[in-house]
Amino acid sequence: MHWLVVLLWSLTASLVAAWAQERAAIPDDTTVTLRAQQVVVPFTVVDRLNRPVTTITAADVKLYEDGVEQDIVSLGRAPELPTTVVVVLDCSGSMVSRLPLAKRATLMFLERILRLPQDRAALLACQQDLLLVQPLTNSLDALRQALATLDEQLPSPLGRVVPFEPKQATPPGTALYAALYAAIELLPEERDDARRRVVVAISDGFDSEGLIRVGEVIEHAWRNQVSLYALGIGQPELTATDTNQMVNRADLERLCNSTGGQAFFPRLDREFFTAFAQVDADLRHSFVLAYTPTNESAVFRTIRIEVPHHPDWKVRHRAGYYTNPSE
Repeated sequence: MHWLVVLLWSLTASLVAAWAQERAAIPDDTTVTLRAQQVVVPFTVVDRLNRPVTTITAADVKLYEDGVEQDIVSLGRAPELPTTVVVVLDCSGSMVSRLPLAKRATLMFLERILRLPQDRAALLACQQDLLLVQPLTNSLDALRQALATLDEQLPSPLGRVVPFEPKQATPPGTALYAALYAAIELLPEERDDARRRVVVAISDGFDSEGLIRVGEVIEHAWRNQVSLYALGIGQPELTATDTNQMVNRADLERLCNSTGGQAFFPRLDREFFTAFAQVDADLRHSFVLAYTPTNESAVFRTIRIEVPHHPDWKVRHRAGYYTNPSE
């Protein structure tokens, strides 16, 4: 894959709201202008109640690359960009009892997220095999049908995503990380296609197959400008003897926090729907900044965004980027 280093999130001149020269709140009718060698970083800010912050000033934000403060050349609100999302449904044995609820919440999320004609979504199910239940589409009818017939398709998986080959038939396990890696592969690669790229996983977070490691998924997401979100289904306070009800909180949080997403751990039915609503709010209320890096040598560069004047605010963004993602 060939990517422009300057367009970390595939954002182009369609970005709205410019850097506030007077350090005032960002107006709605201004434009971010990108120049050669600039790096673009999308980010979300939430308050102590996890509500999106919708207004910030230029004075609020500091950016560090590899620990060195950088001059921000533009800052603004992210526009209503098209979104491509792949929902990964863990259909292993430990998830059977929660799958009907997960499907209902997924449909509600897709009904909210597919607002623009360019928006697209896909469904990927995982056990030991990967099942592409529905390729990328803008059709809610197709997605509804795919969810409605998911149970019928699982015994004989179709549309497997290469390069992952199924193992011999054994009791249902979970190739979760392989599924996340494959979901990233499903997202569009067009370098000039300005859109959000998102993977949402509904899983207990346990991977029994070991085909792909957590770190490989994170690196793949960095290289492809993808944010990962997760709904971790389980009850983490239970003991190790209750493994079917537990959730791998540590790995799910690592996957999401490293890529600018967020992990949720719903226990009540209504919390499923609340979590998906928060993902939608994240995508609708985000900001973007651009800067010119002072470091010209490192292949991978870490990023840290701070809002020092608001200690109760939390900033979510990917942890870094590759200067040449195709290598």
